[in-house]
Amino acid sequence: MAQPHTDVDPWLAGVDVEIRNTSGTEPSAASGAGFSLSVTEANAVLSQAQNALEKLVELRQQTGYLKQVRPAAHDPASIAYNARLVNGRGVFDTAGDHVDAEVRYLRRLIEKVEQALRTTSGYESEAAHDLAATPRGGVAG
Repeated sequence: MAQPHTDVDPWLAGVDVEIRNTSGTEPSAASGAGFSLSVTEANAVLSQAQNALEKLVELRQQTGYLKQVRPAAHDPASIAYNARLVNGRGVFDTAGDHVDAEVRYLRRLIEKVEQALRTTSGYESEAAHDLAATPRGGVAG
């Protein structure tokens, strides 16, 4: 039986998050593969991803409890059934691996959105500084 792919890199490789200027009426696409979001949309995505991550971390703990299951009796049928659930490749082990992969994916997505928001915030701070340095009524440059 093939094991599920649990590496995050292929899912988000080359996928960027870009914050677009909300003053335009046309939605812009991210350059290359990725998402182009307004600041409001990015904050909403970030909040939803953080909430989902919190729930998945709790779920991961529960899958840990499932992996501790023991056979109900020490007869061959109970032992064989338990082995299908937890044996390093059992159903509960696979569920735990899947939840772990989802946690890694959401953490990486959150990193990308936060990085995009920091970049945008940095540009806004720089622009505000430039405006403050411009003589009132004058043109910079």
